[in-house]
Amino acid sequence: MDRDEQADVRWPVDLEAAVANNVRELREGRGISQQQLGSDLFPHGFGMNRTTVAELEAGVKPLRLNEVAAIAAYFEVPVESLWQDGETLNEALVARLGVAQAARVEQMAADYYTQQRIERLRDK
Repeated sequence: MDRDEQADVRWPVDLEAAVANNVRELREGRGISQQQLGSDLFPHGFGMNRTTVAELEAGVKPLRLNEVAAIAAYFEVPVESLWQDGETLNEALVARLGVAQAARVEQMAADYYTQQRIERLRDK
């Protein structure tokens, strides 16, 4: 393969755009603000301000692998689910678990994160 042919070969998925979209979807689905997500990432070693989270979600901020791993840990999802392209995380859950079970899993996650936020507010 010569140099011109190599220049035309591209990765089929824009991983940073997929991660950005999935992070926004997870955050909004759980009712977490950009500011809250940024501060909640501090215990994982990657605290961010609201502007940085907005840049991440817009695909403007380049991501390091450790940041992606920390975000996956925060949302308690597999790392690879953050760069899935062409389907949302909810669609992936539905495909794997079925509609009823996926809805229960999503509700359990939302309840868990709501309880965590309540406990953090009490501790302040």
